[in-house]
Amino acid sequence: MIFFVLILLLLIFNKMEISKPGEFNKEYISPDGTLAVKGIFVALILLSHGKGYIELGGIYDDAYIALQNHLNQMVVAMFLFYSGYGMMESMKKKQFAYVKSIATKRFPNLLLNYDLAVLLFFVLSYIIGKPQTVKNLLIALTAWNGIGNSSWYIFAILAMYVATLIAFLPKKFSESKAVEIVSLVILTVLGIALVFALKKAGKPGFFYNTIILFPLGFWYSYFKNTIEKLLMKNDIIYSCTLAVVVVAYILAFMHRWDRLLIFEIWAILFCALMVMLTMKISLQNEVLKFLGKHIFSIYILQRIPMILLDHYGVSERHKYIFLIASFAITVAMALIFDFVTGKISSAIWKPKKKLN
Repeated sequence: MIFFVLILLLLIFNKMEISKPGEFNKEYISPDGTLAVKGIFVALILLSHGKGYIELGGIYDDAYIALQNHLNQMVVAMFLFYSGYGMMESMKKKQFAYVKSIATKRFPNLLLNYDLAVLLFFVLSYIIGKPQTVKNLLIALTAWNGIGNSSWYIFAILAMYVATLIAFLPKKFSESKAVEIVSLVILTVLGIALVFALKKAGKPGFFYNTIILFPLGFWYSYFKNTIEKLLMKNDIIYSCTLAVVVVAYILAFMHRWDRLLIFEIWAILFCALMVMLTMKISLQNEVLKFLGKHIFSIYILQRIPMILLDHYGVSERHKYIFLIASFAITVAMALIFDFVTGKISSAIWKPKKKLN
């Protein structure tokens, strides 16, 4: 596995740009500026899920195992954070019109694309001789459980879409800063309530322990200008703040399993650390950016080739061929899936024609 990590490192360093002293990467959190960062974590998720089908051990695998054990759920942290940030940025521009679009497009579009992928897994279950029941399929279509597919992240995003819709309903009556703060507080409270509800429902920790990063992205968007004015004032303030974040991160990491609250603090500090690093470091590798553009399809489809190749014993005979083939097939499927779902979405949600 270390070879895959080394390839990933080469991609990271390729076209990496470090800002000069006194300068900062102004595009650190723009849609294009975050693509490569997302791509890194997409690759790590592929490795993490692929690991579940093969046996690891020895000097060539130990380094990766240590990395995965360290990152744990943080491989999805930036997706949640960036998603929340992006939604708040859109809300600033479009106000309540964007809030309405969550109900009319964003939520149903995500659920539709997810359900189309679930149907592929339903077909796969018959191909490998382990057919799923209709009951399991119906439950899987809600993302509450999967039928071989990963579901928790989609459930979390869908749930937070609903929470966002509820929290920002007051925008219909006022676009004031006071209303925005109230909405942000409501969203955070709903996010925390969802965490405890899922915990009480008996869901495993990974199902809920990073959800809070979604509203965190909203808060960062709200205070972005203030934060940038402070941190980007000079390198001394930036470096001192970074040092404090690193120390706090290490302390939280050491005790992350003691309590859920400490895990949440660790997750928040991880996002803070990534944001601060990208203020100085720009990643522009095209392969990573490509992966970052196809997050959903790669995430949701990757287990199809893994399950299929594992069923035919490839994972046991050639673990590295298994991983390479899984990655290649996943990317090919993702491209086709995005093309098809793009056409379907365009047909359903046609842009309204402007009246002359």
